[in-house]
Amino acid sequence: MLDHEVAVHAGHRARRARTVPADGWADGTLLAELRKLEPGAPGPVQLALMRAGTARVHARGEIMIMTGGADTFVLLLLDGFAKVATTERSGVTALMDIRAAGDVVGESAAFDGRPRSATVTAAQQMLVRRIAQDEWLRWVGHSPVAGLAVSRSLAHRSRTAVRRHTRFAHGPVIARLASAVLDLAEQYGAAVPDGLLVRPGLTQAEWGELIGARERRVHHMLHELARLGVLTFGRRRIVVRSLPALREIAATGRDTP
Repeated sequence: MLDHEVAVHAGHRARRARTVPADGWADGTLLAELRKLEPGAPGPVQLALMRAGTARVHARGEIMIMTGGADTFVLLLLDGFAKVATTERSGVTALMDIRAAGDVVGESAAFDGRPRSATVTAAQQMLVRRIAQDEWLRWVGHSPVAGLAVSRSLAHRSRTAVRRHTRFAHGPVIARLASAVLDLAEQYGAAVPDGLLVRPGLTQAEWGELIGARERRVHHMLHELARLGVLTFGRRRIVVRSLPALREIAATGRDTP
């Protein structure tokens, strides 16, 4: 039923769209926490969430939620990655977080009714469920399992934010960049013939936003990491060739493996 509904909304672009990634939901996401609480086949609470709202497909680069918006819907991500960015008073936008399939975005506004605090953009073509505020709140309040899963996913998100701030904000740029690449590779990386593909694909400017460095500096450090044989890179593409060497640089800031 879900696959049929997705195909109707997505058209030819979703000819082989999946509602569940082949390798499961990323650790700490809402659907991953529900899977832990309802082991085995998807339980009734998870199924109720995955059937809530309406299915939509967003193209890469499409803004799904806008900072300052008064809307209160929640998006359940069923495929791909989303980028969460904030806008400073100066008007400069900075990438703050990545959300993966299995997670939700927009739940803060659904809970408190306040304006959106961040902009959420599709990092690639994405399959989502758009859930109205009242339906989301009914789902959360209907079962203790739902409330616990939401609490666990929010706790994981908070711990991740603290870890990233600690590792991405201090030390030499090469160590901060190595930490950021390692973080996304370990969480969302996909095995390819020449190593571990870092997902999602980010621009060098976006890597700079994540670690608080200029794009030019990121470019130089990527060249250095490539020279050392730690990774290869191209347009929106990084493949890690040596995780041990990357961990060493992230931990010590040394520019030699």
